[in-house]
Amino acid sequence: MSGWLAVLPELALALTGLAIFAALMARGDAAVKARRTARVGAVVLLAACLATLGASGDFLYHSYLVNTFSQLVKLAVALGFALSVFVTRDAAGQREDARGETFFFLLTSTAGLMLMASAVEAVALYLALEIASFSLFVLVPLRRGFAAGKEAGLKFLVVGLGASIVTLFGLSILIGLTGTTFLGPMADSLTLRLHEPAAMFGLGLFTAGFLFKLALFPFHFWAPDVYEGASHGVAAFVATASKVAAVAVLARLLSLGGFAGSALAAALAVAAAVSMTLGNLVAMVQRDVKRMLAYSAIAQAGYIVVGLVAFSPDGLAAALLYAVFYLLMNAAAFLVVARVSDAVANPSLDDLRGLYQRSPLLAATLLIALFALAGVPPTAGFVGKWLLFRAAVGSGWWWLVILGAVNSTASVYYYLVAVKHAYLLPAETPAQQRAIGLTFGDRALCYLLSAALIVLGVWPTQLLDWTQRAAATLLR
Repeated sequence: MSGWLAVLPELALALTGLAIFAALMARGDAAVKARRTARVGAVVLLAACLATLGASGDFLYHSYLVNTFSQLVKLAVALGFALSVFVTRDAAGQREDARGETFFFLLTSTAGLMLMASAVEAVALYLALEIASFSLFVLVPLRRGFAAGKEAGLKFLVVGLGASIVTLFGLSILIGLTGTTFLGPMADSLTLRLHEPAAMFGLGLFTAGFLFKLALFPFHFWAPDVYEGASHGVAAFVATASKVAAVAVLARLLSLGGFAGSALAAALAVAAAVSMTLGNLVAMVQRDVKRMLAYSAIAQAGYIVVGLVAFSPDGLAAALLYAVFYLLMNAAAFLVVARVSDAVANPSLDDLRGLYQRSPLLAATLLIALFALAGVPPTAGFVGKWLLFRAAVGSGWWWLVILGAVNSTASVYYYLVAVKHAYLLPAETPAQQRAIGLTFGDRALCYLLSAALIVLGVWPTQLLDWTQRAAATLLR
């Protein structure tokens, strides 16, 4: 498949964006129309990504590349967008005058993330990063009735702009050193300059923006406030789709040069070690479920980087595979968060008390999602971590794998605390005893996500094959 058919997902994005914009301009309840349009568009976008999974093409004077890698990432990002739209429902958590616009900005952020997957020119990659980021800068502070949301939005904006400036500064250094903005020739030139401090300094600054999106130490401190302050649907999008795109770009950047054994590899390994340890230790003392998931995300970023620092086809494939698994795990957890609490408040661990009586399906979904995040077999999380650690051992990172295994074991504690509240502690207040009503879509999503986490844990072969082909495409 070539030509314009290779960019069918981008065309679907553009048409969906125009349709949502038209829905917002129409008379009547704009939020309802925008939600329906976004849901239809999400299904169309998923279909377009599936149809072009094996497509290839070269566009815009070799700055936009379509191949197996880019299409797999776009499919994952589209899945994250679709799940976030369904978790968001009618965007009741957003300000009344911005509920319809929520779906439009989620779509524009998705567009930026999908463009990042195919951009092989540094300026285009930077612009795609900004498109994805600025849409979220708008959405986070627009939460209704939650004062901390505005503070979180301001922190996100300031820190995000700082990360953008650092990224752009690093890009300027790399362009000056290599004389090109295309990632391939730039990496070839950098391979010959690994001994130069300026080259490593510029590359480190350039990757900072993508490490910021991944919430890896030391670029992690925005995540707890944003997860807590954003509405449930927006937080779900930040925790799913944006993470997959960040992993994809880091995999592309790190696969281009001979960075194995360099100072960059050592720095990433140390960052992964601190990220895993810090995230898990702080998550143990959290009472707010969304903040607990935020610190869990910091630890999970460390696990993913364990695969990236292997600088091998197996490591890149394992990182991509785990990013997809992480999307499903977090989507399931945020679906439960959104349905347990109202649109204004965040659920605490106490709000999970007696969940197995109020909604057995939500309790089971939460159990499977948390066990997958902890890496308990036979869930997808166990297979993903095993593949990450195996790839790192193959590259000699024994100490990092041992630390990762210890952290993975320690994380079981706070995941089990949440499970204990849902299954073993009785409800005490009338609010905790009230049954939770689920729509047909909610039930279908719970069954699909739970089944996916179990099936992919038992039979990950097909998805692993796709990620291995995608990694092979990067390493050609």
